[in-house]
Amino acid sequence: MIRKLYLSDIEVVNKYLKNFNYELTKETLNREFLNVIVYEENGIKGVLVYSLIYDRIEIDYIVVDKNYRRLGIATKLLKYIETNDVKNITLEVRESNIPAIRFYEKNGFIKSAIRKNYYKDENGILMIKSLVNNMKDTYILGIESSCDETSVSIVKNGCDEIATVILSQMDTHSNYGGVVPEIASRMHVENITMVIEECLNKAKMSMEDVDAIAVTYGPGLIGCLLIGCSVASTLSYIYNKPLVPVHHIAGHIYANNLVSKMEFPLIALVVSGGHTDLIYMEEDYKFKKIGGTLDDAVGECYDKVARVINVPYPGGPLVDKLSYEGSDTYKLPIPLDDNTYNFSFSGIKSAVINLVNNESNKGNEIRKEDIACSFQNRVVEILTKKTMKALKEYNVENLLIAGGVSANSGIRKKFTEICNKQGIKLTIPNIKYCTDNAAMIAAAGYFAYKKGIRADLDLKASATTSLF
Repeated sequence: MIRKLYLSDIEVVNKYLKNFNYELTKETLNREFLNVIVYEENGIKGVLVYSLIYDRIEIDYIVVDKNYRRLGIATKLLKYIETNDVKNITLEVRESNIPAIRFYEKNGFIKSAIRKNYYKDENGILMIKSLVNNMKDTYILGIESSCDETSVSIVKNGCDEIATVILSQMDTHSNYGGVVPEIASRMHVENITMVIEECLNKAKMSMEDVDAIAVTYGPGLIGCLLIGCSVASTLSYIYNKPLVPVHHIAGHIYANNLVSKMEFPLIALVVSGGHTDLIYMEEDYKFKKIGGTLDDAVGECYDKVARVINVPYPGGPLVDKLSYEGSDTYKLPIPLDDNTYNFSFSGIKSAVINLVNNESNKGNEIRKEDIACSFQNRVVEILTKKTMKALKEYNVENLLIAGGVSANSGIRKKFTEICNKQGIKLTIPNIKYCTDNAAMIAAAGYFAYKKGIRADLDLKASATTSLF
């Protein structure tokens, strides 16, 4: 099995590297471009140290246990780093090391130049392997189990959905007025292998056809996340596939890449049950938070307002629907209307609760449709105001809206109108990509994979992990 270096491996690996007068430490492992992979079979039998510099790899050291040579271990290590995003691989070898030169030539390297006295006492041969003509499509299998959907998807090159299967638990949890974590976890256990098999069959593919496995590791319900991470780690181990950890919010953002290629720089507005964030991105997989909610997320607020006006679960979509049947007659505050990029929805939630209580105490009729309309108009107003301000200040012409609440028709309509007027390119996922799904995880996983982001087999799930 080929895997990433663990910190506990350093002492063993340094025994292999001592002949090169090189030693790994925790400090050297923190170098931005340094990567170390090992071949493990009843212990570590091979090591490859390399630097990934954008789309180019420089091999620093490759060594195999002398008792395990001629078993193809070095070749397997080399093949492992030949990912779709790497254009060429370079290395230096001693001019006198004929067996090594022949080995590299056998594996597609060519002599490119002579480096005089590279080894002080001897010339070095620069060898290069170009992968430009070997570029192939990359297929990522994504697993999403952060809440009450068990989903598996296969996405090609981060943009083409090959197959997706989603098994929703909504009907079960609607009986309880919301998601019950223990029940959700148990249903993931019961269904996830079946969903994986169905997705592979739908795609007419096998696990051998997949290049890497991406999985949501957080945030979400911890029990649900653990199921996905455990299954993904097991598949990674059995099929020797790279394991790519994906943050749930990164997945929502990259759902947009399934609609049209993301253009940078951009501003992403993430609106969901757990998040309301404004994020600046100047390149793929580089996230900078410029503002976020200080209390309730917008989706959470929608659900609480729904409960107050006796709208059944799931309340958010029904509040959106009701808003078109009512009028903006109730005076509700615009939440946190200041010059920052932060949001606060607890105030407007409390205002709705007080309004309903006061009207009830007076014996007045509660007009659900009018409350829904008034509430939604205030929420949409502050979301658009702060987002458009961010676009102007950061001099950005590309806007993405992501997260479950991006399915809200009022938000979609208002942003479309404003962006059309101001010449902003707006991308919003198709409705099927707004809610939790594995296609977005596989899409994000592709770009994380290109960046060289990998997880160990003991990948830890986290209920509250931050993207930033």
